[in-house]
Amino acid sequence: MQVELESRPSYGMAVVTLDQGETLVAESGAMVAMSSALSVDTTFNGAGSGGFIGFLKAMLAGLARKFLAGETMFVNTFRATQAGQTVMLAPSMVGDVIHRQMDGTKKVVVQAESYLASDPGVSVSLVWGGLSMLFSGEGAFFLECSGKGDLLLNSYGAIEKVEVDGSYLVDTGHVVGWEGDLSYTMRKPGGWKSAMLSGEGLVLEFKGTGTVWLQSRNLGALVSWISPFFGS
Repeated sequence: MQVELESRPSYGMAVVTLDQGETLVAESGAMVAMSSALSVDTTFNGAGSGGFIGFLKAMLAGLARKFLAGETMFVNTFRATQAGQTVMLAPSMVGDVIHRQMDGTKKVVVQAESYLASDPGVSVSLVWGGLSMLFSGEGAFFLECSGKGDLLLNSYGAIEKVEVDGSYLVDTGHVVGWEGDLSYTMRKPGGWKSAMLSGEGLVLEFKGTGTVWLQSRNLGALVSWISPFFGS
C-alpha cells in the first residue's frame, strides 16, 4: 500500500494505491474516485464475525459509533482485484489529511470525526472520554487506534503537530488526536471572568510526554456562527 497526500492543508486528499489483494477501510462517504478494478463492500462500522449473532453485534457496534461517537454507521472496504489500483479519499469538510504509519508499539487516540481510513491491520475501538467530555459538546467518546498499518486522519482546517513535554492546553474543539504517555483533564481556560467574557470554550490539559495534533478551525464555532442566519 502506498499513500500520497495532495492539496494540503486546505483541501487535503489521500491517494491510496493498493496491490492485488490489499484492502483499505474508509468512512462512508469519504471516496472521491477510484480505479475500476476495486471492489467495494459496505458493512456496519465495527463489523465482526459472520452469522446472525455476528450481524446483530455489528449492527449494535455501528449504532454505538454513530450515536455515541458521531462516526458514520457504515464503513466501506476497498479491495484491489489487480495491482496498482488507486482510491482517492477526502474529508467532508474543508481541511487537512495526515498519514500515520502505525508500528504496533503505540496507540493513537482521535476525535471520532477525525478518523478517515486505515488498513485492516489497524484496530479501531471506542473509548470513554469521561463525564466531563459529555458536557463539552465534542462527544463523550474517542477512538483508540492500535496495531500495525496505515492510518489516515482528517480535520477541519489545517493540522498542526505539537510535541508535548510537561503540560499543554488545547481547546476541545481543536483536538484531532494524540499519542504517547499523555493524560488529560478538562477544565476552564482561566477563572470565572475568563470563562464568562473571553469567548473561549473548555480546554483539555495534556500532561506528560507525547504528540498532540490540532486543527486550526473549530467546527462548533462554525455552527454557532451560521445558526443565526437560519433563525425564524
